[in-house]
Amino acid sequence: MAEKKPRETKSATKLTRVARGKRPKMFDHWTDDVFMSMITALTTEMMVMRDRLDTVERIAADKGVILKSEIDSYVFDEKALAEREAARRALGDRIFYLVLQQAERHKTPKT
Repeated sequence: MAEKKPRETKSATKLTRVARGKRPKMFDHWTDDVFMSMITALTTEMMVMRDRLDTVERIAADKGVILKSEIDSYVFDEKALAEREAARRALGDRIFYLVLQQAERHKTPKT
């Protein structure tokens, strides 16, 4: 079987995530729609993470590598901690996107 090449995931273009038009309404109160969107985004993120972890575990097992004890005892350096914090913030921005968008819309202009 041919070895798969990793996909390029970095892009020089940053797209703005703003939907045009009215947001579909499923529930009577807008907050229920916001929470449903948050749950959907969180579920999507968790499934992607689980799929990637499953892939790593399978590749390691195929190579005869036991990772559990190493993962449990791993100590992160400052760079790794900073990268994790950035990833957490990005995840939070995706999960709470609609809440943050609503808050931004309702900010009162400073005079």
